[in-house]
Amino acid sequence: MKEFKISLPTSEGPMDVHGFVPEAKLGQRLPAVIVLQEAFGVNAHMKRVCRRVAELGYAVFAPELFHRTGQSLEFGYDEFPKIRPMLGTLTNAQILEDLQVTHRHISQLPYVDSARIASWGFCMGGWAAMLAACHLPLAAAISFYGGGMVNVRPGFGFTPLLDQFESIHCPVLLVYGAKDTSIPPEDIKVVQAKLTALGKTHEVEVYPEAGHGFFCEDRSAYHRDSAEAAWLRATTWLQTKIG
Repeated sequence: MKEFKISLPTSEGPMDVHGFVPEAKLGQRLPAVIVLQEAFGVNAHMKRVCRRVAELGYAVFAPELFHRTGQSLEFGYDEFPKIRPMLGTLTNAQILEDLQVTHRHISQLPYVDSARIASWGFCMGGWAAMLAACHLPLAAAISFYGGGMVNVRPGFGFTPLLDQFESIHCPVLLVYGAKDTSIPPEDIKVVQAKLTALGKTHEVEVYPEAGHGFFCEDRSAYHRDSAEAAWLRATTWLQTKIG
């Protein structure tokens, strides 16, 4: 596998994007996945996710959404107080610009099929994956425990997306844990009802024994059975949407 990091220009400075491409397939036009980070950065866990997705035959790209604060920022799972100030200033418009810059770049790569690009995000990245679905010409989007879509979160700079769901034009898969105290069942129902009312192609999966962050093997919330089931669910779904 070829791993690399590139720097892309944004209106607020350079943004590093991590790339993971299966070298055996570089002569082909590959489907691509934009992997969007948890609040803890493009850390070891997110890079493992990228490698796993790339091993399935996808070109994978993970932008650093905290680039306005610094490069290569990673935080421990017990360091949320350090992260909160960044979440408080990061806006929908800024994240959307990062997504647009990333998508524009990879769409022009000779080994990427621009008609088969998906977003797949986790936690804050799950929210960002849905923002991407609202505004980018994606073929699919996956959101793992993406909160903040229904109600304003005090202290967060980015805001709910419900009023933007009408712009979604690709299939979306939303994955949640029933024991996730940060995303109550009522919010999941509201999201699902809105997508249904708008006639959007979508699927929702809720794992009964899982909490927030259940897919991350480095977090205390990790739930192996749910994580394995979610991986199979998401990758099978991705295969049907972008190949």
